[in-house]
Amino acid sequence: MSRTLTVGSATAAPGTLVSGWIDVPDGVDPGTRIPVTVANGATTGPVLALVAGTHGSEYTSILALQRLRPRLEPAHMRGAAILVHMANPPSFYGRRVYYSPDGKNLNRMYPGKSDGTMSERMAYALTRDVVDQCTHLADMHCGDGNESLRPYTYWIVGGNSAVDAASRELALAYGLDHILVDRSRSKDPAASIFTANAAITRGKPAITAESGGMGLTDEPSVAAHETGARSLLAHLGIMDGPSARVAHPVWIDRAEVLRAPVTGVWHPVVEKMQSVSTGRLLGRLTDAYGTVIHEVHAPFAGEVVYVVGTPPVTAGEPLCEIGHVAETPGVA
Repeated sequence: MSRTLTVGSATAAPGTLVSGWIDVPDGVDPGTRIPVTVANGATTGPVLALVAGTHGSEYTSILALQRLRPRLEPAHMRGAAILVHMANPPSFYGRRVYYSPDGKNLNRMYPGKSDGTMSERMAYALTRDVVDQCTHLADMHCGDGNESLRPYTYWIVGGNSAVDAASRELALAYGLDHILVDRSRSKDPAASIFTANAAITRGKPAITAESGGMGLTDEPSVAAHETGARSLLAHLGIMDGPSARVAHPVWIDRAEVLRAPVTGVWHPVVEKMQSVSTGRLLGRLTDAYGTVIHEVHAPFAGEVVYVVGTPPVTAGEPLCEIGHVAETPGVA
């Protein structure tokens, strides 16, 4: 028999599905309420956390979890699923790109602070109520409202061989055929920074999955997230369902995000998924009058993982990411 599982105000007895809120209290700025669903299986098993909507204009994962919720059948599940329907409501309802109302990026705040600003308190609440209670985690993203992005999954390699191997299996099970290998994340659970890394530094396998972008809600991008989430549930043995496991993934063994050195108007000349050679022009920054003030070139040959598709950029913000395809298949 499974145990009762409580996430925020949602207390689910074995074999039940309950929705509720994680309350983030007011502090130095206003708090919020994060909507969650707990589907608690009739018998024990893994607990998979599915986190959507960390960034305000990343809509595809939010819609995917709304579609997944009625498909969950707790009476026939082994273990549980925690659905974080919208990790960052202030950014969603405020139609924000990248940043919460406090000017911070929620996906750079983990494990958060109980007495910090809004983003830090949201990260603290999600770490306490979700990360600390799950056994596996998938952080579901897309290109933000300004990013044109190819579908891919991050496999974060943290140095714990068992966790790394299990995370690799999650990445394959999610079903997106490009997998970006990231070995650069912090190993310190007190400075984990990213949602998925908060789980990994606590010994829990996790991935970040990206599908969609530019503020769109196109069916293929939403469906990819729903399919990936259902495939993870099946992979972990929580609930029977179809597998989307990738048989022949394309491994991206390194990637570089190219950022704006100055504030300006962005004119990209490449598209997502496009292959580029070393030195290839990726786009130009102009001033407000149209005078070119900076050109961006590919640092190495690879594929365009994402490219900012709207004109306004601020100094320090991303313009484009280039990924290097591993020369030997299966090298990761």
